[in-house]
Amino acid sequence: MELANGGETCSHGEVSMLSTILRPVALPPDLIGQPAPCDLFDARGTLLLRQGANISLRAETPHRPCTVFCAAEQAERISPADPIGRLREIGMALGQLADAAVQGGVVAAEDFRDLARCTYEVWQLDADVCLGYVRLVQFDRASVCHAIHAALLVAELATANGLPDHMVVEVMGAALTMNLASMGLHDDMADYVGAPDVTTREALDAHPGDSVALLVELGDFPANWLAAVAQHHENIDGSGYPLGLRRGEITLAARMLRIADVLAARLSSRRGRTPRHWGLYQARDVTHLIEHVFGADLSQLDPTLVRLVMSRLGTFPPGSLVRLSNGELAVVSRRRAGQGPTPRDVLSFIGTHGRPLETPRLRQIGPRDVRIQGYAHDELPRLPPYEWPQMWGYRH
Repeated sequence: MELANGGETCSHGEVSMLSTILRPVALPPDLIGQPAPCDLFDARGTLLLRQGANISLRAETPHRPCTVFCAAEQAERISPADPIGRLREIGMALGQLADAAVQGGVVAAEDFRDLARCTYEVWQLDADVCLGYVRLVQFDRASVCHAIHAALLVAELATANGLPDHMVVEVMGAALTMNLASMGLHDDMADYVGAPDVTTREALDAHPGDSVALLVELGDFPANWLAAVAQHHENIDGSGYPLGLRRGEITLAARMLRIADVLAARLSSRRGRTPRHWGLYQARDVTHLIEHVFGADLSQLDPTLVRLVMSRLGTFPPGSLVRLSNGELAVVSRRRAGQGPTPRDVLSFIGTHGRPLETPRLRQIGPRDVRIQGYAHDELPRLPPYEWPQMWGYRH
């Protein structure tokens, strides 16, 4: 499956803002040994190479794509990649494939394997924009957004746990297909208020097994993928379904997927349920933060994996709306690579006057700059129309 890339022009003000934002780019092989088309930086913003200096390939990673950062307005000199556009196309493809599979259309296992690989590639290119954008923009169907969000979160967890690439793709594929047989039902559930009725509860209880059966009908899937789908509602205390498995009886991939599934639901809203937000008190201590986010579900989840994913995401993950000490509302755009859980960059989009800013303003977080005072999602029950790709330096 091929996913198209593309972009749109932006105003002069946006270009000025894009010159201050760094975004990741994968160096294509034909640039190795050639003069750098622009200044190149690492994930911490440290200058690696001046424009015009020859690009050399690090000997320790000769077969892997080399990802560096550059000013957003210069990124297309190196690569036209558009992870947001690709993410939206993945969502459209997932919805179409799921509908076709349920209706008995022409769908093959390779279609879903290819979709999982594409999702992994997009996450590898720019994990922060993927995580942030899917929190802010509910594109396509609720069931599709949730599956993609869970896939991105499980990629963070699987990678932090040291899984090899092919296993990360498998567990991401399991996230994309965990509700394959019941996507329509999960769309309906997004509008539910209160507990589901008996018929709906029975359908929910059956959906892991039904989804596995549907995948088996489609063709050959890795055993790890199928087990993760079958067990993604099992709990380590034995309270899950459909089999009531406990601890080591549940595969590692399924335990990871269970956490990603719960966390994606916590960070998203639906009718009658607001996202789970937290303040500075919880954010100061990872134990308090975990207890606040997962609540009563914590006893049902692998505690080591829960701590691992929360440490990986940081106290205010990408896409978090925060109130700054200068009175502005901002979006957390980037994590601080290798330097703890504090966000590196935030971009203000609502000024101190309470009106949306025409162009977002990059703010540095630090004792001499501005500080995050807490989450601001509750201050904006409905987000204003905004060009959210700008927050990560993409023109849309």
